[in-house]
Amino acid sequence: MWIRTQNKKELVNVIKVEITSVFGDKKRKAIVWGRFAPEGIFSSNGVQLGVYSTMEEAIAQIDEIEKCIINNPNGVYIMK
Repeated sequence: MWIRTQNKKELVNVIKVEITSVFGDKKRKAIVWGRFAPEGIFSSNGVQLGVYSTMEEAIAQIDEIEKCIINNPNGVYIMK
C-alpha cells in the first residue's frame, strides 16, 4: 500500500506498518514506521511515517490505514 509520510516529503509503498515507543522524549511518545522491504543485515529498509504524542494516537492512525486498505486497496493513505 502506498502511504504519504506525515511531513509530506515521501510516498512509500510499504509492506508492513508498525509502532515503536520513544523512551526519554517527553514530546514524542510513539512513531509509526513503514517497512518497504524485509530488513537486511545492514539496513532496516524502513521509513518514519509519523510521530504522535500518545500511543493511542499512533494506534488510531494504524486503524485508519486499515480502513483505507479495506475500502480502497489500491489507494494512497496520507498520514495525519
